[in-house]
Amino acid sequence: MESPPEVPARPKLRVSHLLLVLLAGVLLFLARPYLVLLEDRLSAGEVQPAAAVDPCPRVRPSRLATKYLENLHGIEIGASTQNSFDLKRSINVDFSDEQGGLWQLKTCAPAVVNIVALGDNLPFKDNTLDYVLSSHVIEHFFDPVRALKEWHRVIRPGGYIFIIAPHMDRTFDKHRESTPVAELIDRSTGKLKVSDYAQPLNQDALKRLGMDKFGVYYQVLPQRLVRDKRAVTLEEGWAYYDKDDHHHWSAWRTADFVELVKKLGYRIVETQDVDDKIGNGFTVVIRK
Repeated sequence: MESPPEVPARPKLRVSHLLLVLLAGVLLFLARPYLVLLEDRLSAGEVQPAAAVDPCPRVRPSRLATKYLENLHGIEIGASTQNSFDLKRSINVDFSDEQGGLWQLKTCAPAVVNIVALGDNLPFKDNTLDYVLSSHVIEHFFDPVRALKEWHRVIRPGGYIFIIAPHMDRTFDKHRESTPVAELIDRSTGKLKVSDYAQPLNQDALKRLGMDKFGVYYQVLPQRLVRDKRAVTLEEGWAYYDKDDHHHWSAWRTADFVELVKKLGYRIVETQDVDDKIGNGFTVVIRK
């Protein structure tokens, strides 16, 4: 006669396992009212589920810009999606309808360009706009005096020029010298041209002058002014500019830019040594 099959021994239930099951049941019982409340609030739209990471991180609007410009009609020179001022009555002027190649984040949809024009040669009649706004733009003009005069021309009496420019101590311009007002005036009068400035062509050009410790050549020292080319022989790896590449032609601290504005005879109504948007620049508000 065959022996009956052996029945596997039932595993012993440990006391610790039992306690864990009881504890989980108690916690679920206690949490149930809160889970029901959360479900009700989600259904009512009072609580939003966690949002996906925004591929286009946006900088907060400027309270100062909102204070002066919110209810006015004007233009922004070179707007970008990630650095929007959220001014509903503003239109964007840029030198290309494919805006964003220089300063637009690639993960952001490009800002709409409403008018294609150079920022220092605007297609507006005198005294027609409430404001001209620019953020981290004016340093890219070889002749910022011309830009300021053009912006002052198109705004009406009582209108504003609202400028945020990079503060040289808080950007990669920190190893440069501030641009003197006299030099800017010479650019504006034509005494100085783009071709009067030399640029390093590679990192070795900086290394030979002991400047490579400051960083990469296209940011550390974008140009050197040579007022008398006949008396200067450029070092190896340096060459004169043959066109405007829209780099940071000028570097300023707040007081330097204020000095320029006063030299032009324009009225400043407010400044911020640290702008209230990105924080690496300064703000100057001019009123006509």
